[in-house]
Amino acid sequence: MTRLSTRQAILGAAVTVAARQGISSATMDAVADAAGVAKGSLYYNYPNKDAIFEAVMREGFEGMRARIEAVRGSAEPTDSLRAVSVETLVVLRENTDRAKVMAGELFRTDRPWHDAVAQARSSLVEVYLKALRDSLTSGGGPVVTELAAGAFMGALVGAALSWLVVHPEQTVDEVVAQVLALTPVASPRG
Repeated sequence: MTRLSTRQAILGAAVTVAARQGISSATMDAVADAAGVAKGSLYYNYPNKDAIFEAVMREGFEGMRARIEAVRGSAEPTDSLRAVSVETLVVLRENTDRAKVMAGELFRTDRPWHDAVAQARSSLVEVYLKALRDSLTSGGGPVVTELAAGAFMGALVGAALSWLVVHPEQTVDEVVAQVLALTPVASPRG
Protein backbone atom coordinates (compact mmCIF):
# COMPACT_ATOMS: atom_id res chain seq x y z
CA MET A 1 0.00 0.00 0.00
CA THR A 2 1.35 3.45 -0.85
CA ARG A 3 1.57 6.06 1.87
CA LEU A 4 -1.40 7.99 0.47
CA SER A 5 -3.59 4.90 0.32
CA THR A 6 -2.43 3.92 3.81
CA ARG A 7 -3.40 7.35 5.10
CA GLN A 8 -6.80 7.12 3.36
CA ALA A 9 -7.34 3.61 4.75
CA ILE A 10 -6.56 4.90 8.23
CA LEU A 11 -8.97 7.83 7.90
CA GLY A 12 -11.69 5.60 6.48
CA ALA A 13 -11.21 3.14 9.33
CA ALA A 14 -11.25 5.97 11.88
CA VAL A 15 -14.60 7.14 10.50
CA THR A 16 -16.02 3.62 10.70
CA VAL A 17 -14.78 3.08 14.26
CA ALA A 18 -15.96 6.51 15.45
CA ALA A 19 -19.39 6.12 13.82
CA ARG A 20 -19.82 2.83 15.63
CA GLN A 21 -18.51 3.77 19.08
CA GLY A 22 -17.77 7.50 19.15
CA ILE A 23 -14.45 9.30 18.95
CA SER A 24 -13.86 9.24 22.70
CA SER A 25 -14.12 5.45 22.76
CA ALA A 26 -12.12 4.91 19.57
CA THR A 27 -8.64 3.55 20.16
CA MET A 28 -5.54 3.49 18.02
CA ASP A 29 -5.69 -0.33 18.17
CA ALA A 30 -9.27 -0.36 16.86
CA VAL A 31 -8.39 2.05 14.04
CA ALA A 32 -5.30 0.03 13.07
CA ASP A 33 -7.33 -3.20 13.08
CA ALA A 34 -10.12 -1.68 10.99
CA ALA A 35 -7.60 -0.21 8.53
CA GLY A 36 -5.71 -3.49 8.26
CA VAL A 37 -2.41 -1.84 9.12
CA ALA A 38 0.16 -2.39 11.83
CA LYS A 39 -0.05 0.00 14.77
CA GLY A 40 3.45 1.23 13.87
CA SER A 41 2.17 2.22 10.43
CA LEU A 42 -0.64 4.13 12.09
CA TYR A 43 1.86 6.11 14.19
CA TYR A 44 4.12 6.63 11.18
CA ASN A 45 1.29 8.41 9.39
CA TYR A 46 -0.36 10.15 12.34
CA PRO A 47 1.36 10.95 15.66
CA ASN A 48 -1.78 10.35 17.74
CA LYS A 49 -5.54 9.87 17.75
CA ASP A 50 -6.17 13.61 17.83
CA ALA A 51 -4.23 14.06 14.57
CA ILE A 52 -6.28 11.31 12.92
CA PHE A 53 -9.61 12.82 13.90
CA GLU A 54 -8.52 16.35 13.03
CA ALA A 55 -7.77 15.02 9.54
CA VAL A 56 -11.12 13.19 9.44
CA MET A 57 -13.02 16.36 10.33
CA ARG A 58 -11.00 18.70 8.12
CA GLU A 59 -11.23 16.39 5.08
CA GLY A 60 -14.95 15.92 5.66
CA PHE A 61 -15.67 19.64 5.61
CA GLU A 62 -13.20 20.37 2.81
CA GLY A 63 -14.55 17.55 0.65
CA MET A 64 -18.11 18.70 1.15
CA ARG A 65 -17.14 22.29 0.41
CA ALA A 66 -15.38 21.33 -2.82
CA ARG A 67 -18.38 19.40 -4.07
CA ILE A 68 -21.01 22.00 -3.26
CA GLU A 69 -18.83 24.86 -4.51
CA ALA A 70 -18.38 23.05 -7.84
CA VAL A 71 -22.15 22.60 -8.14
CA ARG A 72 -22.82 26.21 -7.16
CA GLY A 73 -20.32 27.44 -9.72
CA SER A 74 -21.95 25.50 -12.54
CA ALA A 75 -25.55 26.35 -11.65
CA GLU A 76 -27.50 29.33 -12.87
CA PRO A 77 -27.51 31.91 -10.06
CA THR A 78 -31.27 31.57 -9.55
CA ASP A 79 -30.85 27.79 -9.11
CA SER A 80 -27.64 27.74 -7.05
CA LEU A 81 -29.35 27.44 -3.66
CA ARG A 82 -31.35 24.44 -4.82
CA ALA A 83 -28.25 22.94 -6.46
CA VAL A 84 -26.09 23.22 -3.33
CA SER A 85 -28.95 21.88 -1.23
CA VAL A 86 -29.31 18.81 -3.42
CA GLU A 87 -25.54 18.23 -3.47
CA THR A 88 -25.34 18.58 0.31
CA LEU A 89 -27.95 15.87 0.77
CA VAL A 90 -26.25 13.63 -1.77
CA VAL A 91 -22.87 14.03 -0.04
CA LEU A 92 -24.37 13.28 3.37
CA ARG A 93 -26.22 10.23 2.04
CA GLU A 94 -23.04 8.92 0.38
CA ASN A 95 -21.04 9.38 3.59
CA THR A 96 -23.43 8.64 6.45
CA ASP A 97 -20.71 7.45 8.83
CA ARG A 98 -18.61 10.57 8.28
CA ALA A 99 -21.73 12.76 8.54
CA LYS A 100 -22.59 11.10 11.85
CA VAL A 101 -19.08 11.71 13.22
CA MET A 102 -18.99 15.31 11.98
CA ALA A 103 -22.46 16.10 13.36
CA GLY A 104 -21.49 14.68 16.73
CA GLU A 105 -18.38 16.85 16.87
CA LEU A 106 -19.69 20.09 15.44
CA PHE A 107 -20.52 21.69 18.78
CA ARG A 108 -17.66 20.19 20.78
CA THR A 109 -15.30 23.01 21.74
CA ASP A 110 -13.09 20.90 23.98
CA ARG A 111 -11.38 18.97 21.19
CA PRO A 112 -7.83 19.75 20.05
CA TRP A 113 -9.09 20.03 16.49
CA HIS A 114 -11.79 22.58 17.33
CA ASP A 115 -10.00 25.48 15.60
CA ALA A 116 -9.38 23.45 12.43
CA VAL A 117 -13.03 22.36 12.37
CA ALA A 118 -14.27 25.91 12.99
CA GLN A 119 -12.18 27.19 10.09
CA ALA A 120 -13.35 24.41 7.77
CA ARG A 121 -16.97 24.97 8.85
CA SER A 122 -16.66 28.70 8.12
CA SER A 123 -15.33 27.90 4.68
CA LEU A 124 -18.37 25.69 4.04
CA VAL A 125 -20.78 28.35 5.36
CA GLU A 126 -19.24 30.75 2.80
CA VAL A 127 -20.57 28.57 -0.01
CA TYR A 128 -24.09 28.61 1.46
CA LEU A 129 -23.77 32.39 1.88
CA LYS A 130 -22.86 32.76 -1.81
CA ALA A 131 -25.74 30.50 -2.84
CA LEU A 132 -28.20 32.46 -0.70
CA ARG A 133 -26.96 35.71 -2.19
CA ASP A 134 -27.13 34.21 -5.69
CA SER A 135 -30.79 33.44 -5.10
CA LEU A 136 -31.67 37.07 -4.41
CA THR A 137 -33.02 39.03 -7.32
CA SER A 138 -31.45 42.35 -8.18
CA GLY A 139 -33.13 45.39 -6.78
CA GLY A 140 -32.99 44.68 -3.09
CA GLY A 141 -34.19 42.14 -0.67
CA PRO A 142 -32.91 41.11 2.72
CA VAL A 143 -29.22 41.33 3.56
CA VAL A 144 -27.94 37.79 3.91
CA THR A 145 -25.28 37.37 6.57
CA GLU A 146 -22.96 34.60 7.63
CA LEU A 147 -25.33 33.91 10.53
CA ALA A 148 -28.20 33.33 8.10
CA ALA A 149 -25.99 31.07 5.97
CA GLY A 150 -25.01 29.07 9.06
CA ALA A 151 -28.67 28.76 10.00
CA PHE A 152 -29.51 27.59 6.50
CA MET A 153 -26.73 24.99 6.66
CA GLY A 154 -28.04 23.87 10.04
CA ALA A 155 -31.58 23.52 8.69
CA LEU A 156 -30.32 21.55 5.73
CA VAL A 157 -28.15 19.23 7.83
CA GLY A 158 -30.97 18.79 10.36
CA ALA A 159 -33.36 17.90 7.57
CA ALA A 160 -30.78 15.46 6.17
CA LEU A 161 -30.46 13.68 9.51
CA SER A 162 -34.24 13.41 9.85
CA TRP A 163 -34.48 12.21 6.26
CA LEU A 164 -31.77 9.57 6.57
CA VAL A 165 -32.96 8.24 9.93
CA VAL A 166 -36.73 8.77 10.02
CA HIS A 167 -37.95 9.40 6.47
CA PRO A 168 -35.64 7.55 4.06
CA GLU A 169 -38.59 6.95 1.72
CA GLN A 170 -38.54 10.60 0.66
CA THR A 171 -36.53 11.64 -2.36
CA VAL A 172 -33.74 14.20 -2.30
CA ASP A 173 -35.97 16.57 -4.27
CA GLU A 174 -38.79 16.24 -1.72
CA VAL A 175 -36.45 17.02 1.18
CA VAL A 176 -34.89 19.99 -0.62
CA ALA A 177 -38.33 21.37 -1.51
CA GLN A 178 -39.35 21.26 2.15
CA VAL A 179 -36.20 23.07 3.31
CA LEU A 180 -36.41 25.69 0.58
CA ALA A 181 -40.08 26.32 1.37
CA LEU A 182 -38.89 27.57 4.77
CA THR A 183 -36.24 29.83 3.27
CA PRO A 184 -37.70 33.27 2.44
CA VAL A 185 -34.89 34.26 0.06
CA ALA A 186 -35.43 31.07 -1.92
CA SER A 187 -39.11 31.81 -2.46
CA PRO A 188 -40.13 33.85 -5.49
CA ARG A 189 -41.06 37.43 -4.66
CA GLY A 190 -43.92 39.25 -6.24
